[in-house]
Amino acid sequence: MNADDTPHGRADRGADDRDDDWVSLPGDHPIGDDAPADVPDRDEAGDPQAGKSRWQGSLLANPVRLVLAAVVIGAIVAGGIALAMGVFNDSGSVGGTDIGENERLAQNDFTRSVRGDCLDWPANNPGEPTEVTCDQKHRFEVAGPLDTALLPGSEFGESATWPGVERFAAIRDEQCPVIVDAYLDGRLDPQGRFSVGMMYPSQVQWDKGARELRCGLQQTGKDGTADQFVGRVADQDQSFQWPAGTCIGIDPATRKPTGSTVNCTEAHAFQTTGTVVLAPRFGDRLSGKPWPGVEAQNDYLKSICPVQATRFLGGKNKLDATTLNVQWSVLSEPSWLAGSRTAVCYLGLPDRGGFATLVGDARSTLLINGKLPVPPPAAPPGRALPTPVPLPPGVAPNPEEVPAPAG
Repeated sequence: MNADDTPHGRADRGADDRDDDWVSLPGDHPIGDDAPADVPDRDEAGDPQAGKSRWQGSLLANPVRLVLAAVVIGAIVAGGIALAMGVFNDSGSVGGTDIGENERLAQNDFTRSVRGDCLDWPANNPGEPTEVTCDQKHRFEVAGPLDTALLPGSEFGESATWPGVERFAAIRDEQCPVIVDAYLDGRLDPQGRFSVGMMYPSQVQWDKGARELRCGLQQTGKDGTADQFVGRVADQDQSFQWPAGTCIGIDPATRKPTGSTVNCTEAHAFQTTGTVVLAPRFGDRLSGKPWPGVEAQNDYLKSICPVQATRFLGGKNKLDATTLNVQWSVLSEPSWLAGSRTAVCYLGLPDRGGFATLVGDARSTLLINGKLPVPPPAAPPGRALPTPVPLPPGVAPNPEEVPAPAG
């Protein structure tokens, strides 16, 4: 799906909250051409997904959503990294032992984790990481360890000072996309629901000698927390798959969707009416069929999403009364090659290069830019449907639409 990840909000915790936590930092940065082309992997078991990818060039040429799912033993210092359309902020902990001045670093499922492991922890409390099978609910899939020998030696030496949040974020951006790319054989949907992350030690555990780094994948939810998901990323459709009635937040400064779900009583950019699986029409992820293109997807979806929206709202008159447009997402070629096959139908209204701000459920009381919608006069027979507006990063509001109410 052409959706960018933009969960927003901060969940910073003070440095004295816990001293046995793992910290998470978010980010959204394009991958530079100077990223290392070869990263040693600890797992030598011959994982079939390892190796360089024929899609690597395509992936690295696109902005890859980089969410730091950091899990660090020590005080949480969750620094926000500004995103194109919002701010991610994950904070959490992977537990060790009670902190003592001379206590040795404890081993746990994080420090023992290797490529392909899946880790889970209680919501908002990564202090108790547990390795689970990947067909169970989990919050992080390990793509592999990051070999600190690739980094300046003095920086990770025994007497080195803790690099700090910003430096770890930079290391993540430089190193983890290559490791994840090799792990997934290039099949990470750059507009999908999974993000590249890195686990790293907090200052408390750093001072005890911890130097472990892990790159991996997570599905980031509301407020930047890591949502649970089931299955390995490489084996599933990576598209956003919001249930009908889900409201997606809006950045008030840019009027762009944030990508995070919100309560419909809060400001949002659009409300979903359902999803459409494109596999039956264009081929599933194992079919090898080429990307169908935007025009072909639009031709297919324009016969489905309006019917779906009418059913969702309980009739055409109710749909017309909202004054909202029936819209849908389309899959980009990189998303298609990654195996994504699901489009989302939704209701929204283009406004000044973005979306009008909606408050309320479209099925009941709805405000558009702070005002009740005023249904337009009945259109003459045969009026064409509005042009669908794809989700970000391809937002292209239809200039022919009647402007939304000023807010």
